[in-house]
Amino acid sequence: MTDLNCLLAGLVRLLSPILLLWLLRKKVHARIYPALIAFIVCFPVFIVAGFIRSGFSHSSHAAFCIQQGLLYGIFEEGGKFLTMRYLLSSYDRPTDSITYGIGHGMFEEIGAGFACLNLIGTGNASSYILPANILFTADGAVSVVALTVIIFYGIQTNKSGKMLTLAILLHFVGNATTGLFGNTLLMLLLTIIEGCIAYRCWQAMRPPLSNNIQ
Repeated sequence: MTDLNCLLAGLVRLLSPILLLWLLRKKVHARIYPALIAFIVCFPVFIVAGFIRSGFSHSSHAAFCIQQGLLYGIFEEGGKFLTMRYLLSSYDRPTDSITYGIGHGMFEEIGAGFACLNLIGTGNASSYILPANILFTADGAVSVVALTVIIFYGIQTNKSGKMLTLAILLHFVGNATTGLFGNTLLMLLLTIIEGCIAYRCWQAMRPPLSNNIQ
């Protein structure tokens, strides 16, 4: 049964972003191209960030978590901003920010999905691996999309400096506190906060964006 749960957990991680993109395409005719670009952009972003992270000292767990949180906050959210602002400047529909966020999250889910699959047959998997990964997948999707919407709002309303800084700060706090405390409830609370801010940004977008979900 545990091996089956590992398989299902891996499939949830790997297939959920694809399912989300399909639903958005079907329901609101969202454009998928931003997701593809986001996925590709993640390669250099994570490679460079990983290289820098490898030089961090592990002598202090707290310092390492703080440095790592700030590093990935700057690289991931900065990468989103540069790509949406300069490479995808013509993709100005609100749903473009959602598909971009899903594409970014898809890159992260691949590693998590194969990590679950690699546990098959090892006997090392937790009995809670399936529900835990369903929860983490949902939380991760909401978080990455929310932060992308916040940055997109900043670009579309000429508030990029403020909103990019906010996205980096939220990302940093989420990563650092998860590394320091590993508290699932705290993780969910932070994601709810991100979601609420993103929802307000979505509602506040200027016409014609606010009148056209596409």
